[in-house]
Amino acid sequence: MLVCAAVKRGNSTTNMAIIELSCPSGYEFLDDTLDDLKEEKLIKRWEQANRDNSKVTVYLDSLNINETCFTASAFRASRVSGHAKVPAKVYDYYDVRRETEISYTFIDDAPACEMCPLGRESCNENRVGCS
Repeated sequence: MLVCAAVKRGNSTTNMAIIELSCPSGYEFLDDTLDDLKEEKLIKRWEQANRDNSKVTVYLDSLNINETCFTASAFRASRVSGHAKVPAKVYDYYDVRRETEISYTFIDDAPACEMCPLGRESCNENRVGCS
């Protein structure tokens, strides 16, 4: 996923900026791509925010009016249908009043029947989206 952030009000620069990212259910972030961003100095550091690596906290030296963008890669660890939107939050580490949060998804949901490992015939026909 492409992640971009910038200061939208005024011409000021933040102090250290934090971006908290979540993956939709069944997906996990790839550690090595985040490590590569650190080596390329696009991010200061990152840390896993939970045990299943579906949430990460990314630290940037600062943000200003010019967009800072990076790509965070994820993979499907398990099959899940009916994905809800997940939050992404950006804030100034030293002034948490300067924050914004959005909800997003990067999943094209398949009907619940498509999630059955043995095909549509093995699905319970009473599932939502099955016919």
